Amino acid sequence: MTAPIDRIDRLFAHNARTLPGQTHLVLADCSTQTWLQTWQRASAIASALLGSGVKPGDRVLVLSGNSRELQELYVACGIANAICVPVNTLTTARELVATAQDCSPAAAFLEHALIDRISPELSIPGLKVVMRASQAGWQTYEDVVAAAPGEQAARWLLQPPVDSRGDDPGVMIYSSGTTGKPKGILLSQYGVIENARMTQSVARLQMSDINLAMLPLFSSFGFCWDFLMPALAGATTVILTKFDPQSALKAVEKHRVTVLVGVPTMFARIFDAPELSKTDISTLRLMDVGGGPVSDKLKHDLKHVHGIEIIESFGLTEISPVAAAQVPGDAHRAGSTGPALPGVQVKVIDFDGKVLPPNEPGELCFSAPTLMLGYWNRPEQTAESLRNGWLHSGDIGIVDEDGHIYIRDRLKDMIVANGYNVYPKEVENALAEHPVVQNVAVVGVPDEIRGEVIHAFVVLREGASATGEALIAHCATLIGKHKLPRQIHFTDNLPLTASGKIQRFALRDQARANIAAKAPA
Repeated sequence: MTAPIDRIDRLFAHNARTLPGQTHLVLADCSTQTWLQTWQRASAIASALLGSGVKPGDRVLVLSGNSRELQELYVACGIANAICVPVNTLTTARELVATAQDCSPAAAFLEHALIDRISPELSIPGLKVVMRASQAGWQTYEDVVAAAPGEQAARWLLQPPVDSRGDDPGVMIYSSGTTGKPKGILLSQYGVIENARMTQSVARLQMSDINLAMLPLFSSFGFCWDFLMPALAGATTVILTKFDPQSALKAVEKHRVTVLVGVPTMFARIFDAPELSKTDISTLRLMDVGGGPVSDKLKHDLKHVHGIEIIESFGLTEISPVAAAQVPGDAHRAGSTGPALPGVQVKVIDFDGKVLPPNEPGELCFSAPTLMLGYWNRPEQTAESLRNGWLHSGDIGIVDEDGHIYIRDRLKDMIVANGYNVYPKEVENALAEHPVVQNVAVVGVPDEIRGEVIHAFVVLREGASATGEALIAHCATLIGKHKLPRQIHFTDNLPLTASGKIQRFALRDQARANIAAKAPA
């Protein structure tokens, strides 16, 4: 009897059995890899993990850009029933060490170009196996693939090497907490597969589709849309190792891409690129935009100039990750992220927990069979976010009488810059480490291209001086570049409430005023 497809490894085993010779991946050098080859290579890595003593539930830390290796490692961890922990490639050495200390990985895959940039001598204690993409003196990924017994992959298609269930933990994606410390969001195998299936029910990817993987595959957004959903459809994925508009347009034309998924910044850059007019994008039929609002002009151009259908989706990693989508055919509602996905329930509550009627603003709460298992080793934060089967999102919004969701603000003050979630406290902590900084507050200011731009308001110590450039350079040694403030505002004091809390709305207004004052007349 065939096991239900409720795990990543079972999905890929199914595709290896039913679509063995069909193209799964198109690599950077334009070579291709079939579904069966992906399964065979992933099985080889799983064999190395198990042979090194990695046990079910152990964590496997992965630092990799978009690559076939990252896709294979997701599958390999499923086969071994280990937990894959992908890390943001913009991370710093300090952030990577903090993540490793938090999750205590048993194994790691480190892409050599990334680890050399971060810290060539980085050491993570307790590892049973370490692989690098290519590096003398290290166990390389390809050596591991070549050394594995070939018959294992065929045997594991029918009988997995370890016992596993759909509700086992499968992936842990880190999202920094409001204290600036990394926070692992633990997702089940079933949760990520079912969420992709729910999203696929409205997106309707087809086996004939060719998807360009532009999003970071270490993110929950990219993991769902560019890894799992093409697998559910049996579609082909073209891997874009690093995003820039020229490379994306070239790939669309060369590989006859039909589906693109990204954040508004990506699409704004693609459709503003001078190369667009010289590129054949006629094969594109569908785009999903998440991670921020889409401008009305871009929506109009996609639909009426290029003939491309657009989906706007909204989600949280804690939901695995997609919660709602505005899809082609729905009556367009300005500012809406669409209704909740099939299988997702949404309600709006006030500060006392009372459910509010339609069109009343309050905290958005979601219930779904795909909710996270919890925050890694953080029972109190888990209990605060998950209450009686409902995820309390921390987002303020409304739900109209037809069930369409509108995001209004964030209770937790998270900034979405270029599609990345950035918590003000992380940036504030980095700035506060500079000896001239007495006090600091960070806010996000809306930006048509980037979604939001990070602005920092800094109070200097008495008698001290500094430039904005110097403070940004200081931050660059402590946090990833996607978290760096784009503008520093020096001020004598920060606006406070009567209870001493920073009035962030006042700082946002001040940042807008400063921008307007500098704009050319």
